[in-house]
Amino acid sequence: MQLRFLYPPRRPIEAWLKEGDSRPIVAEVQKVLALYGLYAGETHGCFDTATADAIRRFQEMRGLSNTGQLDPVTYCQLLTPAATTDIRPIAASDRAVTALPRAKIHITKSVRRLTLFDGSTAIRQYPVAIGKPSTPTPEGNFAIATKILNPGGVLGSRWMGLNFDAYGIHGTNAPWKIGQMVSNGCVRMHNPNAEELFHLITVGCPVIIRN
Repeated sequence: MQLRFLYPPRRPIEAWLKEGDSRPIVAEVQKVLALYGLYAGETHGCFDTATADAIRRFQEMRGLSNTGQLDPVTYCQLLTPAATTDIRPIAASDRAVTALPRAKIHITKSVRRLTLFDGSTAIRQYPVAIGKPSTPTPEGNFAIATKILNPGGVLGSRWMGLNFDAYGIHGTNAPWKIGQMVSNGCVRMHNPNAEELFHLITVGCPVIIRN
């Protein structure tokens, strides 16, 4: 399914990804570019010339403007193919019929990553966005207190509320911001990933957030 945007963002992703910058989201982009055979460098998270050239080749493949910039349309088309295991559409037949009884969520803020454990075994990892410096994502031990289908708007397709204030884990209507520190403290996920996580956990699932 191709994503369409009704309103363009105020500034392109390139405005916050300058050559030489190191960001966790750049490493995610480099991994997917490598899966396409467009990038052969190291997954170092630095937006360098080799990364820009690979993005330019991807844009040519998809018939997009050949800018070498990571604009929102390029980003979403790049990070939603079936080729990547972390970000993919989840078919109904692939979803868990029942949640994992020993599910536990670990969120590592420094690398913007959510890891789902079944007992002591890590079974899923997803890139996330977290709170901006002025409204940071809280750290500590929490639990899932509410689950809501299709909350819509900035919350995307799923809401998993924590038992702490108004914080939660949810989808997004701005997927190009995943990997950044942009929220008011909540943890944002790509909608397909939020939908999969929603099916794998129950109310009461432990959530551990660390830096």
